[in-house]
Amino acid sequence: MWVLGLTSPVPKNMQWKSADVERQIAASQALLKLPSLEIGVRTSFYRSSMMPSPRELEKNPNQRSLQDVLTPDLYQHWTVLKARYLGENRRVDHMRPILAGRELYEAALKHYGLVDDYDLENIVYKTASRHEVTSVSTSYRLLLKDPREAVRSLNDKSMDDQHCLSQVMDALDQGLAQTTARANAWATGDIDTLRSILSNVQQDSCISTLDTSPFVMALGVNDIESRVRKSWIDSAEHALDKNTQTFAVLPMHELLAPDGYMSSLQADGCIVQAPNP
Repeated sequence: MWVLGLTSPVPKNMQWKSADVERQIAASQALLKLPSLEIGVRTSFYRSSMMPSPRELEKNPNQRSLQDVLTPDLYQHWTVLKARYLGENRRVDHMRPILAGRELYEAALKHYGLVDDYDLENIVYKTASRHEVTSVSTSYRLLLKDPREAVRSLNDKSMDDQHCLSQVMDALDQGLAQTTARANAWATGDIDTLRSILSNVQQDSCISTLDTSPFVMALGVNDIESRVRKSWIDSAEHALDKNTQTFAVLPMHELLAPDGYMSSLQADGCIVQAPNP
């Protein structure tokens, strides 16, 4: 199995020399997609239609604004950075903090000449399709037993996500220095620099927030990160047993972390060979 580590963001005008990747994909029988979480309903279209729209879920409960839900200090910090990167954008004023932070982050990336999109991932998937290599979803699928109650709970619960927004803003105060260094290291294949940068990154506060928030607990699920990880590992081990060769993609931090996804495969008896510097 060949595993490609992807990172985001990347330099806006980067040109990816992907010939080696394409060759290995073409020689594979399957491509494992990135780990992810999907939320669905175990029922008919009628009940599926009862799920709230993304626009409904992006707003704070009870029509509250960011000024209502943030601490005074955090809101003051937000107003300064919003003016710098988002200008007069009023749509974000009623978003949940974690989603407002995402809007702010994406606007800042453009300012610093970076892009945070799915271009690299899509290039990999399109290459697999062109060579008729089967793409395999590795998502952990959360099926809701009671969509009506889920909608009610989601509208009533907070995501308790102020810490995530705070970390985004702290990174912007530093000019996205670490993000830019990571993007350039990936673009130039500098594995040593990537290891150094990623070794200093703490657990993703946004993932941690989601794991413990009332918003997620209302769905009747906990430990999302472990569930998503297990789904990918199970898919990888099945592919290793079934295929002569498989190509897979993972976030770069999970590929290089001492306790990342590769450590789980090693614990199950797989031999993992790191790339040459």
